[in-house]
Amino acid sequence: MGQSPFALARGQRFEGLLFRNGAERLLPELAEHEVLPTPEAEFRDFRLRLHGGPHRTLDDAKAASDRLLRDVAAGKGAKTPIVVAGATIRIPGGGMLPEAILVVDVLVVRRDLAPPRLVVGEIKTYPDRAGYTDAKELAVARAQAGVYVQGLQLVVEEPGPTGRLTVSRSGFLVLRRPGWNRPSVRAGEDLEFQALRAERGFEKLRKAAAALPPKGKDLKAAVLTAATSYGEGCLSFCDRAPGCWQRA
Repeated sequence: MGQSPFALARGQRFEGLLFRNGAERLLPELAEHEVLPTPEAEFRDFRLRLHGGPHRTLDDAKAASDRLLRDVAAGKGAKTPIVVAGATIRIPGGGMLPEAILVVDVLVVRRDLAPPRLVVGEIKTYPDRAGYTDAKELAVARAQAGVYVQGLQLVVEEPGPTGRLTVSRSGFLVLRRPGWNRPSVRAGEDLEFQALRAERGFEKLRKAAAALPPKGKDLKAAVLTAATSYGEGCLSFCDRAPGCWQRA
């Protein structure tokens, strides 16, 4: 999608530093900002090998994430909170195209609370400049976190054991301290509006999926020739922008 490979590599390097040695850099910061009650938390790494984690495929990471949520909902294990890197969830109901999979940067599982609570975190390499961080960059980070909040909400609302879990509408951002790769945590980020926005987006995607031709037809051609409704962000964010621009 035109992103800088240097920026992507920098982001992966920052995440790798955060999660190194059982997230020893991240846990104290989360405790200091009261995302965790204490730095004594369990760390689980569900990232892919491509990103420095132990799992080979997304299916492996999803299976590990599903087991964790079921175990926490069932009350298994100690009451120590868990910090999860790369929690992988599949959105029920075919809400996204082509695969309804989300990978959460960092997920805090507060199993010390009753019922257990899931708190979403988003990691960015933006420098946290004491209130002067670029507002647009922060808005992008909050929007992504809101998508994860709504995705997890759909998962816990499905019939089954994960229904005993709750999803916090307040999340946190992990940014860089200016000039070095030490984490700066912004806790208490209100993600209510972003989650509602994501809910509306999921509903639009479901309607789009329902309008596609049946299996066996040329789905790519159907997408490329579908009716167009222009929006302000089309030329920046839509894969169909070049074709729509040419026709216009």
